[in-house]
Amino acid sequence: MNWIKDKIKKFGDSLKKYTRKRPSKNEQENADWINCPSCKKLQYKKDLESLQFICSCNYHFDYPAKLRLKNIFDNSNFEEIPCPPADSDPLNFKINNKPYISKRKKYEEATGLDSAFACASGKINGLTAVVVCSEWKFGGSAMTPKESEHFVSAAVKAIEIKADIFISILQSGGMAVTGGVPALASGMVKTQIAYSELKKAGILSIGVACSKLSGGTYVMWNNHDILCVESPSSHDILFSGKRVTANLKSGEQLPEDFGQGSSLDALVDIIFSSRLEIKDGVTKIARVLLKKPKIKSIADSPSETIDESIEKTLSETSKAV
Repeated sequence: MNWIKDKIKKFGDSLKKYTRKRPSKNEQENADWINCPSCKKLQYKKDLESLQFICSCNYHFDYPAKLRLKNIFDNSNFEEIPCPPADSDPLNFKINNKPYISKRKKYEEATGLDSAFACASGKINGLTAVVVCSEWKFGGSAMTPKESEHFVSAAVKAIEIKADIFISILQSGGMAVTGGVPALASGMVKTQIAYSELKKAGILSIGVACSKLSGGTYVMWNNHDILCVESPSSHDILFSGKRVTANLKSGEQLPEDFGQGSSLDALVDIIFSSRLEIKDGVTKIARVLLKKPKIKSIADSPSETIDESIEKTLSETSKAV
């Protein structure tokens, strides 16, 4: 029977020559091509960049925060708001006996950011604005005390320059586990105070939810005056994950579109058809609510669909600005 085992072994050895090792997560991130999770189409990343990372099937890939800032401000002209010094690792947390802080340094190198937020001020269709964008590649944009301080700095900047609008484009797993109670306390308390101060200053705050928004950051998003969703295909916009929610419901089966943008129409003010509408959509609604005169021309006018949605929101909203 040994000859059978030898044959099997030789066959297995020869088969290895024709099998390809599954690429690592790092290799996938650095590859030039990516598969669309929705339509399965193979996409060239450079082409996606020119399309603001939107597939032809309208699936929205994660969008680098720095590119968001370039595309939302007029003529890509903006002033970055630096991240202030703050302790991002108050617990000296370790992951598999490796310091979290060393992992965070890799996030900084990979993204070119000091925190999981990219913040800037400038003009958006003529309105003075401050924008906060989450960077998913920065550890899932989890919020440590450093991210909280960065967010507060952006709010302070908005008050200093008497901004018309404060926009948060959020995508995050919530408060960082590595930061424990200090991260939770700073994230929830400090950001809530920031929202209160913005409201006192008469600055309209607009929150845009992107795919994978949960936990404490989901709560932050709900604090805005106007709530928006990036696209109908945005997914996992919920306080807790689907499995956790299902367990709380004693195993009850959740709707297939649970946490998807298209299912949140009763909870939000605007669901954009795509992120291409965000710039014009938020400034149009801001001009009406702030009683600012319309500018003569706005590039890339919103579609009729978003116009109708905004008009409906304006007629129904009773929120104080």
